[in-house]
Amino acid sequence: MRRKRNNRTDGQPNPGTPGAGGAKAQAQPVEVLPHLGFALTTHRSLVLLALVSLLLQTLSFEPIGFWPAVFVCLVPWCVLIGTAHSAPRVYFYSYLLGLAFFLLNLRWALHATTVRFAHAWLLLGLYLGLYYLLVACPVRHAIRRRRMPLAVVVPLVWTGSEILRAVVITGFPWFFLSHSLYRVLPLTQISDLVGAYGVSFVAAAVNGMLADVVIAFVASRKAAAPGVNIRRARFSIVFAAALLVVSLIYGLVQLRTGTLSPGPRIATVQGDHLTTIDGDEGTPTEKRNLYFTIMEDAALRQPDLYLLPESPWPMLLNPESREFSRGSQESFRRFQQFAREQNAYIVTGGYTKIPTPHDVLAKQRVYNSAYIFSPDGAEPARYDKRHLVLFGETLPFRFGRLRFLYLWLNSLTPFSGEDGAEEWSTFPGERFRTFSLAAPSQGGKVYRFGIPICYEDVMPYISREFVSGPDGAKQVDLLLNISNDGWFGRGHQQPQHLSTCVFRAVENRVPIVRSVNTGISAFIDSFGRVHDVVQGAATANWPGQCGYTVATVQVDSRYSFYSRYGDWFAWACALCGLLLYVDYSIVRARTREPQS
Repeated sequence: MRRKRNNRTDGQPNPGTPGAGGAKAQAQPVEVLPHLGFALTTHRSLVLLALVSLLLQTLSFEPIGFWPAVFVCLVPWCVLIGTAHSAPRVYFYSYLLGLAFFLLNLRWALHATTVRFAHAWLLLGLYLGLYYLLVACPVRHAIRRRRMPLAVVVPLVWTGSEILRAVVITGFPWFFLSHSLYRVLPLTQISDLVGAYGVSFVAAAVNGMLADVVIAFVASRKAAAPGVNIRRARFSIVFAAALLVVSLIYGLVQLRTGTLSPGPRIATVQGDHLTTIDGDEGTPTEKRNLYFTIMEDAALRQPDLYLLPESPWPMLLNPESREFSRGSQESFRRFQQFAREQNAYIVTGGYTKIPTPHDVLAKQRVYNSAYIFSPDGAEPARYDKRHLVLFGETLPFRFGRLRFLYLWLNSLTPFSGEDGAEEWSTFPGERFRTFSLAAPSQGGKVYRFGIPICYEDVMPYISREFVSGPDGAKQVDLLLNISNDGWFGRGHQQPQHLSTCVFRAVENRVPIVRSVNTGISAFIDSFGRVHDVVQGAATANWPGQCGYTVATVQVDSRYSFYSRYGDWFAWACALCGLLLYVDYSIVRARTREPQS
């Protein structure tokens, strides 16, 4: 039998060899990989790098929105991943970084859950922090074992992790690197090819390049094998610079494209009422009167369509249920009358409740809906929200053999009643629907639109479902997003939501009009420009504003590459990340095999 070799290449001594543990381990010199030239060994340096990365990431996103920081926010973390002596320390601090970032920047979720149910906010942070581990492992493997440039590895793995966050467990695509750049229009235009993921890829590539430069600089100062690091840094500079320049050139060309034409005239209406599990601000009657007062003021500017938020006040507008509620009957009557008198359409959120007395598992089916009232006074058309927020609107295992898990999860929610028996979750709609309006301001020309409800506008594939028709043609001219962001207080969530929605307009080259309780209600053109923000009577756009704004939507004739083919780029990045994991597993398995 030959003697087993020390095949560890991650900078750690093998167990069973001198220096593997105890006091002797600390007395041994640290193993330094020749192609890196140095290793970080102290907790102090690792904590400092993680804290700097946390600070820069927080500065990048709204409400601070210092977007230049996004090009450097991952650099300290990448240096930590690549040069830390101990792999367990890398994963420990990477997870803590992710956990701290999400808990800190999602603290607005505490308003919805309240202190009594703060465990929901904590569980969300614990889950999302895992994606930092998902990135750290293959990146460490690639730079230490495969000597790959970080400018290539980091964007591949990070972008792959973003699309996983967007789809796993119904998805939570918040805080993509691209979202911090929503105001940098020349760079965001590549979204019509590769989605918001492509913008994240460019930002991550610049971060990886700078990390390669830092590692090369430190190694050269230590006179430790600088050649490999310098060559890798030079390649990274060329790669990231070329990527950034090509993206900017493409964006500048697109911004000069003359594909817009005047569309319908729309009034977006914004109220300001906070919502909690303990109740809402204002009574349904007060809210209804406020909204109709705002709509009457907006009528002076003769819009073709009035857009109200998701659930502006509690009402059931479907014929199966509204007859049992005097308030719902009054709301329905006033909507129909207003639409006829103004010769305009009204889009509003509302609930749908359909009794199912013969279903032993669900006595009624409740939907989160958008209703479209037309000037002819007909029964309003309806779209039922397809993508429900997990634990916010729905729970898993409602039907089938695992229903006991659903009942247990339901008992933990704040909406299940004192005995935990009331089933509160809604049902998803059956399909995505599009609608039409004949705009009087455009001589009766017909325009098509879809209505993503609430967080459906942050899901890239949801907006694409509205835009991309089964016949391979563009099937809508604009999107109307209605949301109730009053669940999250008046603060950080609102601008973060807006920054995410902007990319849906650019990806699909469709204008978006938003009506959001507590804000931010605004128009977004197909280039991603935000305009005509509801300000109410004050100069600040949000929070605490009630009011309206009326503008003519500019429709775009382009049918984007992204609308046709979807998230092909992000999934290709995820596949590359998976291949790195496979390679990592194979190498680890081989280094642990006894040799004879």
